[in-house]
Amino acid sequence: MFAGAPTRLSFDWDAVARLVASPFDLRGSPPLQGLTILGAGEHGAIGQTPTTVWSAIKIVGRSASAPRSAAAELRERLDECVDVMGRNSRLGVELSGGLDSSIVAGAARAMELPIALTLNTRGPQPETDERRFATMMANWIGLPLEVRLRQEVVFTAEAFEATAGDPWPSQNGRDLANDLTVVEACRSAGVDRLLTGKGGDALFFQMHTPLTFADLWRRRPIQALLSPALPGVARWTRSSTWSVLRASRHALQDLKVHDLSPGKRMQIAAIESGLAYYSRCLRSDVVDMVHPLMSQPLIEWALRTPVPDLTPGGQERGLARRVFADRLPEAIANRRAKGDYAAYFNQQTAANLPFLRDYLLGGRLADQSVFDRADMEARLVPDRLLWRGGAAEILAAVSTEAWVRRWEARMTAGR
Repeated sequence: MFAGAPTRLSFDWDAVARLVASPFDLRGSPPLQGLTILGAGEHGAIGQTPTTVWSAIKIVGRSASAPRSAAAELRERLDECVDVMGRNSRLGVELSGGLDSSIVAGAARAMELPIALTLNTRGPQPETDERRFATMMANWIGLPLEVRLRQEVVFTAEAFEATAGDPWPSQNGRDLANDLTVVEACRSAGVDRLLTGKGGDALFFQMHTPLTFADLWRRRPIQALLSPALPGVARWTRSSTWSVLRASRHALQDLKVHDLSPGKRMQIAAIESGLAYYSRCLRSDVVDMVHPLMSQPLIEWALRTPVPDLTPGGQERGLARRVFADRLPEAIANRRAKGDYAAYFNQQTAANLPFLRDYLLGGRLADQSVFDRADMEARLVPDRLLWRGGAAEILAAVSTEAWVRRWEARMTAGR
């Protein structure tokens, strides 16, 4: 993959530090100096300056469809994407129990795709167990559900560094236990392609933010104040209507006429962060990981659709819920909660602290002061992890440390 890469590479340690702090934010300068990394919508050849051939902002500027037309277009585009992506393969579908993966599964069934595996994984904690909803959806589409308990895993440098060779750290491969569990299930079923619901939060707009109302207020100043969107967003964000108004006013006060609305800017950032789902992992080495909700036709549809139309009445993912209500059990179509893996990752991290202390405190990120060594040492304590959490931040540092070590080995070998 990198046979033509230059050997004179170096790290931009400031960019590396940003990745540790915000691992899913791939904007800004790349962490490798001397290697040209094409961004979303860019095209280029070796030795040439990349050119932008596709722009999210330009797509947003195109005329939006009326709400009824946007709903029909969503259904049509999703079905086409799932149909094309699922054909000519031995297909598996992830069923997390949530809305997004259920919408994808419903489309696969509507397109009459031959599905060899409907898969749900869980941890040992009760809050990770989504079998009730996943089984409900599997029954709805007339397929058996395979449920797998995520196996315990021992952290090793080899395991993290095996998938750390991309131009960006692999955020998709740091959940080693799920990686191994999905790989085993797909191999057992002979599956070579796996559909997921990744990207639905950004596409359909699930982000808990008062900026949803700010977008409507900007478009229709008087009607917005009297609309059900104001109390709807307040309920959604668990705040008062006054708090929603105050936050929306603050977000709008400095905007110019041609500026993107606050909610749409947030949606674009969320869509961009989804690129991390395409980073290498053990699953992608075994099966073709396909994310229909991150396909270009649907992304362009979402960019052209105003946030208030995506969230009618201040309801998160409200348009998608209505469009696909006939393909989902009512309990899933109206579901707001989702499984929580925070305690699972905290306990898993606590069980691997000897490795983590050695790998991080004696690693390259600590040497380069990418993080504060004393602060990281204080985080790597069982009681703190189990009572205060912090596994997500630690695992972000681990995936970046693995990436730095893998690239340093590659640079050394190329000399």
